[in-house]
Amino acid sequence: MKTLINVNTHKPVVHFDTMTPVEIPDRYTSKPFRAWWVSNVVNIDLPTTDDAKDYQRQVIRMLDEAKKWQMTAIFFQVRTTNDAFYASKLNPYSRYLTGKEGKEPPMDMLRWIIKETHQRGIEFHAWMNPYRVSVNGTLSKKDYLDTCDDLNFAKRNPEMVLVDQKGILILNPAHPAVHDHIDDSIRELIHDYPVDGIHFDDYFYPYAGLIEGEGDEWEYEAFKTTDMSLEDFRRAQVNGLIKRLHESIKSINSALRFGMSPFGIWKNKADDPRGSNTHPTCGQCYHQQFADPVAWIETGSIDYIVPQIYFGFSHDRAPFADLVDWWAGIVKGSGVDLYIGHGPYRLGVEKEYGDPAEVAHQVMYANQYPEVNGNVFFTYNTFIKDGKAKPGIDILHTLLIDEVTP
Repeated sequence: MKTLINVNTHKPVVHFDTMTPVEIPDRYTSKPFRAWWVSNVVNIDLPTTDDAKDYQRQVIRMLDEAKKWQMTAIFFQVRTTNDAFYASKLNPYSRYLTGKEGKEPPMDMLRWIIKETHQRGIEFHAWMNPYRVSVNGTLSKKDYLDTCDDLNFAKRNPEMVLVDQKGILILNPAHPAVHDHIDDSIRELIHDYPVDGIHFDDYFYPYAGLIEGEGDEWEYEAFKTTDMSLEDFRRAQVNGLIKRLHESIKSINSALRFGMSPFGIWKNKADDPRGSNTHPTCGQCYHQQFADPVAWIETGSIDYIVPQIYFGFSHDRAPFADLVDWWAGIVKGSGVDLYIGHGPYRLGVEKEYGDPAEVAHQVMYANQYPEVNGNVFFTYNTFIKDGKAKPGIDILHTLLIDEVTP
């Protein structure tokens, strides 16, 4: 083991609120699962299909790069904003696939992508956003829904669309018809396409919070149990949907895997003795997004979990090491696979990612735990760009492919 040194202060990195130094293993431990998120919202990783041949070339490049990096899976975003990257009777084609919502692509791109992925021996996990309708609040609710295709569930049911504090639109997470639509959409996809899993990321109730009086208060009054707070009601809606979807997926194909990627902090220990060693002011998905990954793990409602631990070792309130320690303890003995979500896109940009070896050290630290079964990286295009992250990506490549310790 070696003590990790902060490149900015030249002092040992310590665990939060302690004098205990963070130690990095001397050797890298390889794990059986390694994946990229391939983000299609606002075309982060791939373009639209305006030029179908160019789109296919870029997909082939992505998959060939995944093979070179020895990725065992990709999390490919197939539902970005209540739409579809596949042929659907329930959801319109995505504007991020064809340039205009509802416009048909030149071919069944998703079927082709899945085939190409499988030919390289890589798993294809269909990444979905269950509630999101829009990605920004530049348009009013009415004006944005006017840009949507007539098939869009949100356009057909505007009374089930909520607005957050930033003007972003989401489907009402507490409405039974919304639950039905999400369930039906997943059933349709896994019936029609040979995916290996279904994946959700961290967008449950919105980070910004809902506008008071224009949210899910009606559903709360109609469906709450005695003495249930609004916060508990919201968590019950999210937890109930996840449990229902897990059962739906397994009823169709028991081999398919269902996984979640929540915000990296469940609760701080100041809020709950079971919480992580993080500062009391840190955001907590239990309270802000009403997402309770501990409950998902304890009830067996998921097969794997990928906490987004996008904080560096030297973060002043939520250090990477303390969060990995916590997650490894939470999943121990549960049967739920733990993959650590890393944010290499922050390399060279965020202060605590100033050390090019930051993500490589994160992988080494995380993988020392037997409870950690793999690593997932956001996002694919960080690995191919010549930008501030490249020196760190090169070090990560040396570690993962050559298994040479930085």
